[in-house]
Amino acid sequence: MNIYLQQHYSISGTIHMDDGEEYIFNLPFEGKCEIKVTDSQLEVNAVFSFEKIITDSDLEKMSPHFIKVVASNLDHMRHNAFYLINLLKYSLNNDCITEELLRVSSTEISIDNSNWYVIPPKSMLQMGPSASPRELTKETSITVQNYIDDKIEPFVALKHLHRARKDDVPRHMWIEATIAAELAIKEFLIRLKPDMELILLELPSPHLGTLYGKVLEHYIGEKYPKSNKLADGSTIRNKLIHRPKEANITYEKAVEYVQIVEDAIYFLLRKLYPMDPIINSGGNGMTPVRHIEQ
Repeated sequence: MNIYLQQHYSISGTIHMDDGEEYIFNLPFEGKCEIKVTDSQLEVNAVFSFEKIITDSDLEKMSPHFIKVVASNLDHMRHNAFYLINLLKYSLNNDCITEELLRVSSTEISIDNSNWYVIPPKSMLQMGPSASPRELTKETSITVQNYIDDKIEPFVALKHLHRARKDDVPRHMWIEATIAAELAIKEFLIRLKPDMELILLELPSPHLGTLYGKVLEHYIGEKYPKSNKLADGSTIRNKLIHRPKEANITYEKAVEYVQIVEDAIYFLLRKLYPMDPIINSGGNGMTPVRHIEQ
């Protein structure tokens, strides 16, 4: 049977067009995918086939298999939406559309293309809360004052990690996360061994797998447990930059990779500041990827 999905996006910026005008584009999809564009919004409508009969009550309690199929199609719709807005931004040379591009406003599902069931934003495939946010309390304010007194600054790598977390384009997420991982290990080693700064900043960097593997093991006696994942991530990043058509990254895969990078950065911070109450209050730094759930 046919399942209908609809996503509403707000454009980060605006498209130059006559007031009240709208344009519809057809994009590749398993079934059918149309995107309606106005000056400030995108509406993505898609239909796909599901092998079993689904009723309205089934939409209230989705089976694990149905959840997986819906999540996959939503990911494809998201890819089409960002592909189109990216095309419009650069082909029309429109710098009024910001690098953020789009934000999801709502997502709906239907079995008759008439009665729609809203999928709550918190139930969609999403990053989930970062492991790093902490509340500003009396205790944490004391620690922050200690940072000021000791002239300790956050890793620059965290700026790129936050960019990766806030982006919705898998390619951008992956590239920013890899930059974060590369900067973090250099910043860690420079703080650990200040006399290494010239070598780390002036000479070509070893592969991420080596830095988080053998190099870390040499200096602290322990590798980062997922150093092989970072090595693979670095290889994929290079493909995304130099041969983008060869690297097909889904949003879910990008989310998982960003979370690994975050975990790696906090692994380094905990080793560097083992007694820091803020850094060590966030568990292991990992947060699970969530799918549509009821």
